[in-house]
Amino acid sequence: MPRRSLAKLLAVPVILLLAIALPVQLHAQALSFSRILVCESRDDTCNRPDAQHDIVWTFNGTEGTAGSPGNSAGSRLRIEKLDGNSIVVGRTDISGPTAGLTALYAGTLHGVQISGSVRWSWLGRADYPANGVFSALLQDQPAAERQNPGVPDSPRNSLPSELLVCEDNKPCNGAWTIHGSEGEGTWFAKNPVKARLTVIRSGPDDILIRRADTTDAVSATYAGSLHGDHYSGTIIWSTPGHPGGSTGRWTATVPETDCAAAHANADIAEARHLGQIALMFHRERDSLDCYTVAAASGDATAQMAVGLLYYQGRATIPQDYTQALIWLRKAADQGNYAAQRTVAEMYTVGQGTNRDPAYAAIYTRRADEQKHDMERRQDLNERAADR
Repeated sequence: MPRRSLAKLLAVPVILLLAIALPVQLHAQALSFSRILVCESRDDTCNRPDAQHDIVWTFNGTEGTAGSPGNSAGSRLRIEKLDGNSIVVGRTDISGPTAGLTALYAGTLHGVQISGSVRWSWLGRADYPANGVFSALLQDQPAAERQNPGVPDSPRNSLPSELLVCEDNKPCNGAWTIHGSEGEGTWFAKNPVKARLTVIRSGPDDILIRRADTTDAVSATYAGSLHGDHYSGTIIWSTPGHPGGSTGRWTATVPETDCAAAHANADIAEARHLGQIALMFHRERDSLDCYTVAAASGDATAQMAVGLLYYQGRATIPQDYTQALIWLRKAADQGNYAAQRTVAEMYTVGQGTNRDPAYAAIYTRRADEQKHDMERRQDLNERAADR
C-alpha cells in the first residue's frame, strides 16, 4: 500500500482538552469542522521528526473525510472512540484506486499530537491485513477564538520579541519580530519575502502562529512547542486553491549576535555568521563588530560586508568612504567581484580617495575578467547538465 500521511493538526480545541470524561458525542462535537494532518506508514517513518503529514482529515461531528494532494480516493471517516487521551478512527475508501480498503487507527493524544498504530484491511488482497503506525497534529480554532473570530490570545503571549527561523533543513534565513499578538517576518533570499504574523497561542507546550505573506498569496500556519533552548514544530502551507497543500518542519531560536566568544577563539566562520544574523535583525553595530572580527582575519566575504556597511552608512554607523575603501580593496584584492566593481567606481568618482583613472581601470579589468570566467564556468556547467 502506498505510504499515506495523516495530517498534523496545529491546534487542539480547548473543549477537547477539558472534556476528557464526557461521552463520545460531546467529544465529537468539539471536533466540529476540525482538521487533522496525518502521516501513516508501514515502518517507523511517521514517528521521525521529519515525517511528512500530507493527508488531511476533516470532521463535522463524528463523521469526516480524508484526502491528500497525491491521493484522490474518496475516504469516509468516523470517530469510533474519544475517551480521555485515547482516540479510535475508522476509515473506509468508497471510490478511487483504493475502493474497498478499510483501516482502523488507534492512538493517544499528547497535547496537540497524536501517535499510534493503524491496521489496514482489503478483502481479496494477498498482502492484507497489514499493520503500521501513524502520527498526527490537531489543527482547529479553540473555543474562545470561535466565539471571537480574529481575536488572538494575546494575554498569554510568552514568545521572545525576536526569533531566528529555519524551515525544512534549509538555511536559517527567517527573521521574526513579534510585538504582543502581532509581528512581522522577513525571509532573506534572492527575492526576499515579507509576511504579517499573528500569534494565536504562545504557551510553551502549545504554540500557534499564522503567517500571511505580503509579497505573494502564500499563507502558512506554524504549530509547535518549546524544547530546551529552541522552538520546533510543523508548518502547513496554503496557496490559492490549495489550502493545506503541503507541510514541513520549522525550528526557531533567539538570535545570538555577541562576538566576544568568537573573537577570543578566532572563529572566523562563527563571527561572519553572527554578523549576518545581526544584520537580519537590524543590529547594525553588532553586525559591524562581528564582520570586523572575521575581516581582520582575512575573510574576503566579511571584508566586503564591512566595506559596504561603511560605504552605505546605517542608523548607528556613520557613512565613511575612507574606511569603506580600505576594506573593499582588501576584498577586491582577494578576487571578490562585487568589491572590485565598487572599488573601481570609488576611484572613478573619488570616494574616500582622490580620483584615479589608472586604479579605476585596474579594478574594472579585474572585474571584467572575473565576470568572463564566471560566465564561462556557468556555460560549461549548463552543457554538462544537458548531456
